[in-house]
Amino acid sequence: MSQEEPFLNSLQKALGYKGRIKMLFSFVAISFIIWFFKKFSKEYQEEIKLKIELVDIPKSFIISSVSDSILNLNLKATGFQLLYYYFLDNTIEISFQKAVYSNNIGQLEIASEFNKVQDQLLGDTQILSFFPSKIEITYQPKFSKKVPIVFPKFNLDVGYSITKINLDPDSIIVTGPKNTLAKITHVNLNYNNESSINSNFSQKIPIKLKENELSYNFTKVNVEVLVDLFSEKILNIPISVSNFPKNRVLKLFPSQVELVFSSSIINLKNIKPSDFKVGFNYDSIDKEKNTAKIKLLKSPLSADNVRLDPQDVFFLIRE
Repeated sequence: MSQEEPFLNSLQKALGYKGRIKMLFSFVAISFIIWFFKKFSKEYQEEIKLKIELVDIPKSFIISSVSDSILNLNLKATGFQLLYYYFLDNTIEISFQKAVYSNNIGQLEIASEFNKVQDQLLGDTQILSFFPSKIEITYQPKFSKKVPIVFPKFNLDVGYSITKINLDPDSIIVTGPKNTLAKITHVNLNYNNESSINSNFSQKIPIKLKENELSYNFTKVNVEVLVDLFSEKILNIPISVSNFPKNRVLKLFPSQVELVFSSSIINLKNIKPSDFKVGFNYDSIDKEKNTAKIKLLKSPLSADNVRLDPQDVFFLIRE
């Protein structure tokens, strides 16, 4: 029993010491809270800086520059209010409804918006003075034009080809300064074509934004791509000649060409030699070399990548 007493005594002493420390911290915390509320409940005169956010600027204008982005306010406010301006809300809206516009310059006397500025401040905060007294902007008139959307190159699986591409919308309205807008002839799509396509797909693709000062009535385009298996077919097509004199005889070497084209498997079997026409105009012949350039005169819409072999023909003319 005598061996346990020292341990109990030391435990009581330790608990007593920790209790006093805890009480001390509680006292300090309460004292700090009382001091904090007392300190920040007082009114102070302080200068704060608020970021200016311009509103009510005519939608037909594009802002090029702003003379001031910070409004310096000399305020009479409580400490709590000042803390709010410093850490929670450091922006102020300035309306340009009463601005004067001339020669691409807009000027606003901030005094004309004093009441609106005051209304944005907390409680009984008083504005004693402010700087600058005037804000000036330079602007450009907005212009708009309609430009086409150019679809990207799609990476197709072997044997596949695109039968149709639908874009919705297929053109957009771009708005911006006249000089910048003049450089815009089309809009590209921001498409990543790493994966191969072997089936129809539909996707909403964002456009590539070119200039910061331009705006677009659409920023995404619905793209539908229809694909099908494709193959090639070879046909022999006779060469026709137009505008040839009736009193002469023309002999061609060769008299027909080999025509190679590709199309979908479904369409391939339905395309016939009569769907094509190749030939040349007699007035276009090279009389020195006795040759003529063969042209494709008719082809069905379902035939792609049409090639002719040969592309030139030799001829003999007899009276």
